[in-house]
Amino acid sequence: MEALKRKVLPRRYSMKDGSTDYDNYDEADEETQKHLQKEFAEAERHGWAEGKPGSFLNRLIAHGNKKTEEELRKSGGGSSEGSTSSS
Repeated sequence: MEALKRKVLPRRYSMKDGSTDYDNYDEADEETQKHLQKEFAEAERHGWAEGKPGSFLNRLIAHGNKKTEEELRKSGGGSSEGSTSSS
């Protein structure tokens, strides 16, 4: 029954799990969402575009950016954008 639940029910990411595998989750649990909202607010107050360095929000954004860059490389697009993203 547990195997069926894992296949059918959406998985929720929880910061308590300590997992850094962000790809296998459909959404975050309520506690994680509240934590991220606080980090969003802090990042806006301090002007951090990608969240406080080393924060959970920062790691999520970095993971998403890396994944997007890999997808662009695979599709053959974005070769000129890679050089401008560091400026």
